[in-house]
Amino acid sequence: MGRVKLYIYTFAVIAIVSLVVAIGALRFYYTNSCEALLKQKTESGQREIRELGILLEQQLQAGIPSVKVIENLQQSIQNTDVQSEFVCMYNTKGIELCHPNPSLIGTKIDAGNSNFSGSDKKQSFQKLLNSGKLTSGIRTFPKNTNRSSEIVSVYPVRGTEWMLASHANVKVIQTQLDNLYQKFWIGTLILVIIITGICFWLIRLIYRKHEQQMELKISGLNEEVNNLSMLNRQLENKQQQATENSNIQKEENARKRLITYLKDEIITIDTEDITYIILIENTVSVFTFQHKTYSLNTSLDDLMKELDSEIFYRANRQFIVNINAIENIWIYGRNQLRIDTKPKCPEPIIISKNKVSEFKKWLDK
Repeated sequence: MGRVKLYIYTFAVIAIVSLVVAIGALRFYYTNSCEALLKQKTESGQREIRELGILLEQQLQAGIPSVKVIENLQQSIQNTDVQSEFVCMYNTKGIELCHPNPSLIGTKIDAGNSNFSGSDKKQSFQKLLNSGKLTSGIRTFPKNTNRSSEIVSVYPVRGTEWMLASHANVKVIQTQLDNLYQKFWIGTLILVIIITGICFWLIRLIYRKHEQQMELKISGLNEEVNNLSMLNRQLENKQQQATENSNIQKEENARKRLITYLKDEIITIDTEDITYIILIENTVSVFTFQHKTYSLNTSLDDLMKELDSEIFYRANRQFIVNINAIENIWIYGRNQLRIDTKPKCPEPIIISKNKVSEFKKWLDK
């Protein structure tokens, strides 16, 4: 996958996830806001008419005539806005006693005027007024009246047939909620854009740092591969030189063959047939290209002194290896080398990091 596509997919995933989470959170807050606002309107209406009802009761107890009390209430609520919230007063017969619109005073609420759904049950608004009970709920009107529903709280004034009622237009409340929802939505979109941008920038920054680290690792691996290739080329050159010089006179002290015993038989081993010599459990064993194994009664130190140092190399305390038997050289662990021979040795032949430089010089002779 290309880098540009990866960035595009990352940005798209972050944006989609953020948007889905934001929409879910927005719907949750909007639903809670609707419930809280309706509850607040109901409680404020109840509080308003309760305080107003107590005031009317105090005026009546003070000896003020009921006609004067009704007149004072009418003056206080007259010409208030009836489109959103207002207070009016009925009697238990359903007749309007006070209303912000004076033309409605004296009108009677009939059974088909509206319905009321409260905590008790659904009934006509007229029946609610007739009952003279304290309650709150939703007042709905017939469709042909083109009036929206209202949140209504009713408070009976003690000692009278008066019923104070607070009204809150549900349609107006819904409009307020819709405006609030639009503001929430715009704010959410802005927040999603900001969060998406920040997350995308952080991921790109982290990915770029990761790319730099990977490039450094790849560069280091390439350097090790190049060094290994150089070692293999040196090995090939060494093997070629050894083959070309196989018939040339060797040093006088270099042994051409080794002698060992098999029961009562004396056996000679040509050094050019040796692949590697190994020390296992204090026993020195010689392995040949012909897949034969012989034991010697000597030490690796003594053998290395007598063998041709251009052909044989003391790899470690356990192995002496013939250059013509080396098939591959591999990087092993940290700063070590591993030699593969042909025929293959059953145990790994390791060049320690302290001898790597010496081994390279031996290959480059």
